Amino acid sequence: MRLVYFVYQDKNAYERQSDGVEFCKIPEFHNDKIYFYCDEYSMFWDSIDKVGNPNDCCNFSLKSSIVPATLLEISNNDLISYIDTVKEYVIENNKLSKLTYIHIK
Repeated sequence: MRLVYFVYQDKNAYERQSDGVEFCKIPEFHNDKIYFYCDEYSMFWDSIDKVGNPNDCCNFSLKSSIVPATLLEISNNDLISYIDTVKEYVIENNKLSKLTYIHIK
């Protein structure tokens, strides 16, 4: 299985030793909202303006998985200019087998 995430490298990403935040959707919330996920710290933000500030992260726990936001969804939310990197995960037998980065900016 391949998962492609679009990534925004916020101003605090380097300090967090992070690739940045992945644009994602949370199916169990049953909304069309785009969230921003920092994999290294397992933190979510609900606004691009709050990304990177640990005091502004969301306080919830999930029961299921997140899914990547599509390019169309990102564009429809006027967030396309924030994309810095495309990150592709290849998962085989429930394990990450390959991770590829394409840096746009």
